[in-house]
Amino acid sequence: MQQDEAALVEMQQDLVRAWLSADRAALERIIAPEWTITGPNGRTSDRSRVLAQVFDTGVHRIRDLKIDEVKARVFGDAAVVTGRTRGVGEFEGAGYDVVIRFTDVFVRRAGRWQAVASHASLFHE
Repeated sequence: MQQDEAALVEMQQDLVRAWLSADRAALERIIAPEWTITGPNGRTSDRSRVLAQVFDTGVHRIRDLKIDEVKARVFGDAAVVTGRTRGVGEFEGAGYDVVIRFTDVFVRRAGRWQAVASHASLFHE
């Protein structure tokens, strides 16, 4: 179980690296096709829309991401990963510099973990 937890924590860093390097293939490996996200504004989106906003239309430009306080809890073939992200970028022409708390839900499929749901809440210190 500790090995899975460590792998999931590292997978969060892999996601950061993939977003920053525009590695769509890596993102598609880690994020399941049916993945959904609820953003800080309460709106939901899915994998195809989020990837299109970053890679196809360019309406979302991610300039910097840093994560910390990442913790993973494994429940058999499911896991919950929580942490904090500082994100800097631009969405639909408006700049942002935010800190969010995130929760990602992963499932193990064919021996590898994939994110199936995410939630982000604005964090105010």
